[in-house]
Amino acid sequence: MIEAVIWDYDGTLVDTRQKNLNVTREIIWDVLKKDYEEFPVLLNLENYEKAHTKSVNWRDLYACEFQMDEPQTDYAGSLWTKYQLLNTSIVNFYHGLPEIIAGLGSRCRQGIVSLNSLATISNTLMQNGIRNYFAAIVGYEEVDFSKQKPDPDGLLKCLSHLHLIEKECSIVYIGDHETDAHCVFNTNNILGEKKIISIAALYEKDCGTQNWKYQPDHIAFNVADIPEIIGAIN
Repeated sequence: MIEAVIWDYDGTLVDTRQKNLNVTREIIWDVLKKDYEEFPVLLNLENYEKAHTKSVNWRDLYACEFQMDEPQTDYAGSLWTKYQLLNTSIVNFYHGLPEIIAGLGSRCRQGIVSLNSLATISNTLMQNGIRNYFAAIVGYEEVDFSKQKPDPDGLLKCLSHLHLIEKECSIVYIGDHETDAHCVFNTNNILGEKKIISIAALYEKDCGTQNWKYQPDHIAFNVADIPEIIGAIN
């Protein structure tokens, strides 16, 4: 039986694409003192989404698209929470997910491992009345900048918070990016067994996983697929 379901946040629980684009524009001005219009990737949501999809993580995105060196990237990361909290763009849960989270709450523990900030995630959960369903939230602040996903540190930390490192059980991790499947692969290597089952959340996305080097165990093409997949595993 599934002991815990751990979620990614951006693009998996909530549609944060527009807000993250707006925040990135602010950060670029703060760090580089350049207008976002100088960077094609920041001109519109379509360009930003394509760049995000092909990047390993946010550090890779900032290095490749904005030519930031390591100190600049570290500083940009330190600004993320500030500008996330200042930005008033509305983010919405994907339709049906709060009900699914509530339904899972009576059967297993839930957590979040994200490259977003703990404060931002907690605020969104509280505003939607579902914060109490999550026993552990690991934002980027809890993980060294050099050890973000796909490194296993964040997921291992979440498992530790849930007291599941030593326990023999099955765990599901749900994420929308190849980095999430890669993170599961790396974490299972550390654990020495296939303890974590990965689900790719591809709802509202045109791409599949055929070009991913690290393949998920299951794919949710719609939000409603998630409880069906978990039910089938159980």
